[in-house]
Amino acid sequence: MDYKESKGSYLIRLYKDENLFDALGDFAKETKVTCGTFNGIGALKNCELGFYHLEDKHYDRKLFANEAELLSLVGNLSLLDNKPFLHIHTVLGASDFSTYGGHLFSADVAVTAEIIFRPLDLEIHREPDEKIGLSLLNMCGHGAS
Repeated sequence: MDYKESKGSYLIRLYKDENLFDALGDFAKETKVTCGTFNGIGALKNCELGFYHLEDKHYDRKLFANEAELLSLVGNLSLLDNKPFLHIHTVLGASDFSTYGGHLFSADVAVTAEIIFRPLDLEIHREPDEKIGLSLLNMCGHGAS
């Protein structure tokens, strides 16, 4: 992984075979950033995607081992149990030009990943939400519930 800062944002480049989550977690630790948003493009493999079912409070998961074009990577960084937590969704393109996507649980870089990270001057923690069944961003009581 390489990264460069410009006007408060970062351009991050991940290399072939790097684990996306490990690399972005290392980036957060190295830069001491605890909150932000990011988007990216490139190519991934070994992608585990999920679809969340609110009624049952569980994810259906599926592994896509083949290389895929990373058409869209969007996510945010917050803290869960005082550790960096990455929440990522993605759209991937297959060799037959079909697309698929969902919540990203894991992925390795197939060729490269080019990510723009925008830090936020906040410290946001995730807290369990019993009605939803997930740990959600806790805005300290601000906004609608």
